[in-house]
Amino acid sequence: MKKLPLAALLGTAFICLSVSPLVLAEDANSLDTVVVTADRKARTVDETLAPVSIITRKDIEKYQAISLPEVLRRVPGINITSNGGAGKQTGVFLRGTASNQVLVLVDGVKIGSATSGTAAFQDIPLDQVERIEVVRGPRSSLYGSEAIGGVIQIFTRKGKEGFHPELTLQAGSHNTQAVNAVLSGSDKATWYSMSIGSERTSGINAQPQDTTGERDGYERKQLAFRAGHTFAGGVQAEANLLQAEGDNAYDPFSGTSNLTNTFETTALSGKLIAPVGQRTVLTAQVGQAKDAQEHFSNGAFTSRFNTNRDTASLQADVQVLESGNLTVGADQQKDTVDSTTNYTVKSRKNNGLFASYQHDFGKTDVEVSARRDDNEQFGKHNTGAVAIGYDLTDNLRLKASHGKAFRAPTFNELYYPDTGFGGGDPNLKPEQSKNTEISLDGKWANGSWSVNAFENKINDMIPSWPPSNIDKAIIRGIELGSSTQVAGWDVAANVTLQQPKNATGANAGKLLQRRPKQIANLDVDRKLGNVRIGAGIHAESERYDDVANAPAKKLPGYGTLDLRADYQMAKDWMVGIKIGNALDKNYQTAQGFNQDGINGLVTLKYAPK
Repeated sequence: MKKLPLAALLGTAFICLSVSPLVLAEDANSLDTVVVTADRKARTVDETLAPVSIITRKDIEKYQAISLPEVLRRVPGINITSNGGAGKQTGVFLRGTASNQVLVLVDGVKIGSATSGTAAFQDIPLDQVERIEVVRGPRSSLYGSEAIGGVIQIFTRKGKEGFHPELTLQAGSHNTQAVNAVLSGSDKATWYSMSIGSERTSGINAQPQDTTGERDGYERKQLAFRAGHTFAGGVQAEANLLQAEGDNAYDPFSGTSNLTNTFETTALSGKLIAPVGQRTVLTAQVGQAKDAQEHFSNGAFTSRFNTNRDTASLQADVQVLESGNLTVGADQQKDTVDSTTNYTVKSRKNNGLFASYQHDFGKTDVEVSARRDDNEQFGKHNTGAVAIGYDLTDNLRLKASHGKAFRAPTFNELYYPDTGFGGGDPNLKPEQSKNTEISLDGKWANGSWSVNAFENKINDMIPSWPPSNIDKAIIRGIELGSSTQVAGWDVAANVTLQQPKNATGANAGKLLQRRPKQIANLDVDRKLGNVRIGAGIHAESERYDDVANAPAKKLPGYGTLDLRADYQMAKDWMVGIKIGNALDKNYQTAQGFNQDGINGLVTLKYAPK
């Protein structure tokens, strides 16, 4: 396919929308929804100049989802890879960027492994999640390293007025069993939410070549706590904890070893918000994220990889005159590694200073941001972004932006010892990117629609192992989305058309590993009295499991259909049933690892009203 400039991509998007405006859709959320991730402070989606997708608690329960990847794959531009079944290593690719090029936060705390550079999406318990915000596009000018493809922020559950106990029981295919209990509430000054739960499954046989029929099981226990209080003068204090730990059985890429691992994922934070005068709000937050794993082969201990990430931030939000908003702040981060592997460097610090300014000129909004990071390993690194939005009409808005981002190499890429397959390189440079974007957002009587065209150029890319800064990638794409209501049905869908390609060297013009050119989602739901029915379709085009796009490494395209229904059988009781992969599609997202066939899940929920 020939390379398309942004103008041509946007033109194509307009044609697609005019042909079928009801089938190309995004999130069925109001454009007036408040988000905090895009600009590090509360703003409505109308005010924000970045594409944002929001997944609410109601969405999670409507989809009857049991895992975080299951709901994330509905977001425009996201494709998910899994090494077979529940709890297995999972990759989240956003707009053609890799999992380690996506920043992940839990209640404002940066999580993920400092050795691998990725977050354990498969281990984050969905029952403890209240809301997910996904910002697509670079955000290093506000957050620093990793935000090349975007930012995913997960918010734990928050108490609402009154007292609200809740109990959810789930049972399904492969001996899947899950239970979760929540106690939450609030009064005028104090709110709280406490939850505890567990999940276990026998899993599926992850490897096609494994003829023993052995299943790869998964068990997890989790808890969450979130509480806050508003003091005199409007000062607010908040504490958050999310923790999950368990056991996982998995198959190797080759051989017949019986591999297992124990894991622990923790995000802990405390936050203080204080108004200063009439125009300034100060926010201070400290946090710690832990990613810990111990590995075993045939029951014998083999390795340990524990990483801790300590963070602290101070931010001031200042209203400037009547139409301007200034944000300035400082971040500090320290990563430490405790492992049986001998890393020559086991800790590093990063200090960051950032500022952003938004101004409303009536029909025109302007936003500029800049950040300077000082890394103990790489020295100083500058990023910046500029965006502009213009209201063509009351229901039509044009936006354009340009931003720089970067990713600091991980401890594995820098210091992992050579065990015969190559080792880390301490002289690696950070990956750097430049993203240009143009968007059009619109509203209609029963919903909204959007078109986003983007081009992301990534330099000094580290594409594979052994690591080196040898590649350059150019990712061009269009996201088309809308939400509407047709004959009583809620319809939400999106289509992503992208060209995630290597631009240099022997693999120039080849697709980046495990990235499809096309991704599509469609969800339809309808409420009929006490019954709600729905269906979801997810489809991806072919992709390759290597950087050279070898024919033997080709992964065929696929599409899956999920069916769901729930029934409010009494005031406080709801029962739901979901059939996943209803057409029993056989497919792989990572070569050599099975995905689940047709499967079922029954949910029983008690929530006094």
